[in-house]
Amino acid sequence: MFAAIRAEVNGWARSLKRWRRPRRLLLVMVLALPLIGLLRQWLCYIEVEGEISALSSAQLLQVGEARVRLNEVVITNQPASAREARRYLQAQLLGQSVRCRGCRRGESTVISGWCELPDGTRVERLLVEAGFARDCPAASGGQHAAFETAAAESIPLPDRCRPWMRRGPRPPIR
Repeated sequence: MFAAIRAEVNGWARSLKRWRRPRRLLLVMVLALPLIGLLRQWLCYIEVEGEISALSSAQLLQVGEARVRLNEVVITNQPASAREARRYLQAQLLGQSVRCRGCRRGESTVISGWCELPDGTRVERLLVEAGFARDCPAASGGQHAAFETAAAESIPLPDRCRPWMRRGPRPPIR
């Protein structure tokens, strides 16, 4: 009887040894996933400096040869207000020097990020202070929220701006 029990225990031990390697591999893969996400974010990081030559919309700037989409704010979806926001930015920024940082994802030619003037003021903050945009906390960390006007609070936040619903890589580390 003891021989049968010993044989059964030895069989379990052999089966456990077979599963150790895949479990280790699985553990390494699970621990490596956050590192892969950070590496992907660091590899797509781009910095552009130059003068603003054109504004396709209030959220899309032409800086030299590069196009930059401001992802820290949400612009109103009403056409008249969006045109007014674009005109406001043109009056404030056209021909000014800016420094933009962000990430170019996939095959896109547009850099998704944020821009700041030489004095350190962010372009997004100008839009929020004027009431044309609302802060996107998932991208900006809520740093423009203090400058929101009562008019901007009527702009609905999309899911990408709600930190608890955000998926994908985090914005660049500042």
